[in-house]
Amino acid sequence: MYMKPLTQLEAIRSRLVDAGKKFNLPADSELNMFNENNEQLIWFFSEGTIVLHREVDDLLMEVISAPTCIGLSNILQPSQIKYRLTTQTDCKGFNIPTSLALEIIEKNKLWQPVCHWTAFLLHSLENRDARFIGATKYSQIRATLLIMDSWSPELRERTGVITFVQKRTKISRSVIAEILSALRKGNYIEMDKGKLKSVNRLPTSY
Repeated sequence: MYMKPLTQLEAIRSRLVDAGKKFNLPADSELNMFNENNEQLIWFFSEGTIVLHREVDDLLMEVISAPTCIGLSNILQPSQIKYRLTTQTDCKGFNIPTSLALEIIEKNKLWQPVCHWTAFLLHSLENRDARFIGATKYSQIRATLLIMDSWSPELRERTGVITFVQKRTKISRSVIAEILSALRKGNYIEMDKGKLKSVNRLPTSY
C-alpha cells in the first residue's frame, strides 16, 4: 500500500482552510460535490470516515478515512463522472470551490504538494483496479475482507459484511453469503451478527 502524503496534504490544507466553509457533520450525512451556486467543491476532512459511491450505478468505490481530501484533481480537469459522498462516522473539515482553491494554489506555489497528492490517488486507484478488475468473485471478496480488516473495530461494528461486499463488487448476496459461510467454517474469519470481527488467514483461492 502507498503511504498517504500527509505532509503535502497539510501544506495544501493550511493554505486553503481560512477561505473554506467549515463543517461538523454527524454520521450518515449526504454531501454534494457542488454548492448552491453550482460550483464544484473540494472537501477536506480532518476527522471521520467517508463513503464514496459512483452515482450512475451506485457502486461503492471507496471508504476513506481522514485526514483526506476529495475533489482536488478537479482544479486541473473537472470530472465527468458524478459521485455521492456519505459520512460513515461523525466528520469535521471544510469545503472550498475549486475556482477559489486554484487561485490560492497558484498564489502560494502549491503545485508540488498537489502533484504528490494526485499521484498518491492515481497509485491507489491502480492498486484497487489490480485487485478487482478481471478478478474472480472470490478474489474480489477476499480483497474486500482484507480492506475491512484494516479498519478500526468501531467502523467494522457499523458495517454489515454482506451489504458492504455486495455494494463494492456487485456480486450477488447469495454467492457472498456462501463464501463467507465457508470461510467461517474453516476459521479463516470471525463474524458476529453479520459484522466482521477479525480475519485470521485467507486462502488465495476458493
